[in-house]
Amino acid sequence: MRSPCYLSLTALSALLSLTVAFDEWEGVCVSYGIDFQDEQNYFINSLSADPFTCVSEFDGECQPDVADTLLVDPNGDEYLCSQVDTTPMNESKLSTCPILKNAMTSGAWMILVLGNNGDSGQPFAWQRDIYLDVGPQIITTYTPTITYNITSTPTVVVSSTSTVVISTTVGPTATFTVPAKTAKHKKTVTPNPVTTTATTTFTKKRTSWTKQLSVTTKTVTAVCTVPDKPGNHDKPCTYSPTLLHPAALVTPTGSPLPKMHRFMRKDRAADIEYVRARINAAKLKRSQQAKKAVALEERAPDAPTLTITDPVPVNTTSTYYADTVTTTESFVTSSTTTTTLPPVTVYSGIYTSTVTAPTPTRTRHAYAYTTSSTTITIRATFTRTTTVTPSASKAACKSKGGHFGNSRR
Repeated sequence: MRSPCYLSLTALSALLSLTVAFDEWEGVCVSYGIDFQDEQNYFINSLSADPFTCVSEFDGECQPDVADTLLVDPNGDEYLCSQVDTTPMNESKLSTCPILKNAMTSGAWMILVLGNNGDSGQPFAWQRDIYLDVGPQIITTYTPTITYNITSTPTVVVSSTSTVVISTTVGPTATFTVPAKTAKHKKTVTPNPVTTTATTTFTKKRTSWTKQLSVTTKTVTAVCTVPDKPGNHDKPCTYSPTLLHPAALVTPTGSPLPKMHRFMRKDRAADIEYVRARINAAKLKRSQQAKKAVALEERAPDAPTLTITDPVPVNTTSTYYADTVTTTESFVTSSTTTTTLPPVTVYSGIYTSTVTAPTPTRTRHAYAYTTSSTTITIRATFTRTTTVTPSASKAACKSKGGHFGNSRR
């Protein structure tokens, strides 16, 4: 329970002087910051309506009792947070403070952990100095890309030209009449040539591509990340709270000085001046922390940027070229030769014998082309991951001082 006591500057000077012998805390109940650790910098989402919480662990000579947590803002306003048990030791203890994140401001804050440590234990007063950057969380969208791979075979066309000679024989262009007598020669009549066409067909292959995207959904549970316990416990309290008067900062009347007061100075006036100097130094340090630009810890409970993955990916096509294939296409040209028969001699009144020669033939070459179309479907699979965080898991993670990843799919 909280025990109101009066504040003694002499006792405070004794506590401050312990910083020169920080390793002499044997037999004392000490506290460790888990989610917010001493001398670190963190981001607070100003869009959140959640209360500010902090997690502590205790170690050392801790008696079964409760500890008070006091939050102090940059202006010196104090917020009395919920009490936590000091035992069992080395277990995370969550304290909730009466201030919402959207009501906080940027600057140097303090977390004080104070306790009487039971009836027989040694009281303690510890301090954590943290710097908070309070602002709205930025939401970015990541669009995944699906790549379709196409293998294309280049084709080189080589032309082959051949010449077809067409010979044509035409009849005589003149007739001569000679005196009648017995014809000694036969008349040969050659019919007009008959042309036939020989067609050669080539098939051209044409390939087209279609894309087919398969989307599968995989649901995973968010993973809680708990920061490592710091190597050093919280430092002795140098701040004088007003809401509480911790016994660790008080010299009990008529009681022997506890072990933690063994470094107290003998000169009371010197003690008072020393305490005032240390308090002013502590205030100056907090002011300097508030002014300097600091990098935010990625392990903070609030992430400065929330990344959302677009459920619809964009697609690109990547073309790979195979070895070149060479094809030959033939082209035919024609050359015509015409032969004219000599004039025919006709003998008037005399029988002339006529012989019909075989009909000559000629062949014309023609080429026809047909197109063979083939459609190939290229398939790709995109796995969309949906992360779910059960409310029970959120509470359990928060109680340990942990946080979930800063991306959402």
